[in-house]
Amino acid sequence: MSTLTTNLVRFRHRLADMPEAVTLITFVIVFLFFSLAAANFLTPFALTNVLTFASVNGVVVLGVAMLMISGEFDLSVGATLAVAGYVFALSINAGTAPLVAMLFALIVSAVLGLINGLIVTQSGIPSFITTLGTMLAYRGIARAIGGGDMASFTAAEKPILFTVLNGTIDPLNNLFDPAANFRVSTIWFAVLAVVLSLVLMRTRYGNWTFAVGGNPGAARAQGVNVNRVKVLNFILCATLAGFAGLIQFSHRLSIDPLRGEGVELVAVAASVIGGVSLSGGVGTLVGATLGVLLLSMLEQGLVLMHLPIQVFRAVAGAILILSVAINTYMSRRE
Repeated sequence: MSTLTTNLVRFRHRLADMPEAVTLITFVIVFLFFSLAAANFLTPFALTNVLTFASVNGVVVLGVAMLMISGEFDLSVGATLAVAGYVFALSINAGTAPLVAMLFALIVSAVLGLINGLIVTQSGIPSFITTLGTMLAYRGIARAIGGGDMASFTAAEKPILFTVLNGTIDPLNNLFDPAANFRVSTIWFAVLAVVLSLVLMRTRYGNWTFAVGGNPGAARAQGVNVNRVKVLNFILCATLAGFAGLIQFSHRLSIDPLRGEGVELVAVAASVIGGVSLSGGVGTLVGATLGVLLLSMLEQGLVLMHLPIQVFRAVAGAILILSVAINTYMSRRE
């Protein structure tokens, strides 16, 4: 083997140890493309729209990525988002204090995640099949709670909690001309991304998550409670999906039975594009964050180019397949 070939192999292996590297490179390329090809892409409003649109999905992505690293899937996150939104809306409309309504919605979301986790760990049914079934069941619950109809915020004055969850950051937006579109949801997404990344990369629980996803048998032999880690990640994933539903409702002030439909596919795609392995044990939340930002930027850029949504789906699918192919190639050790 020549020196050049040896160096290329070493470089490939180093990239394999940084699964988010390919996503970062792709992100820069796509950003440069839209900077040149899409009118108004570099305006403050358009760029902050990328962050705003990515923030709600991004909160879901963080939970899904964490769960995928532990070797499991959750296809019910979109339905969980809808259930949480309905619980939140109907509780507030019934006169419940907004903060209590929020806690109640998050508890309901956590219970739905607990159900997923217990079914998977106690029955041995693959999480893909389990959460495909609970996706339909939870969507039915959302329809039942709302009577099959939309639920809207009915009070005359919005509670302060709505602003805390997803209000506009006007002092920052007004610094630009035309005004930007920074919202509090972006701060929530950023804080959660940093905190959960630290948990995953710097704590014993994060090590357990990688071990459980990479080799559950070896993790069990080292004294790790594999089932407990998986159940906790299911709960975390569902709770974050529910929180995303609350953030979204605080902005739109309404919820419908189909809210969150397709979010599960976006979350899985963003995680995989960000370098999270489909088989578990590999990935970072930094990569998953870049993945959801890349998809949001792609959608925003194509809209500014006046292209139909089908083009976004086609390009996103191509990037997903290419990301998997590249990461698979880089992980080869020969």
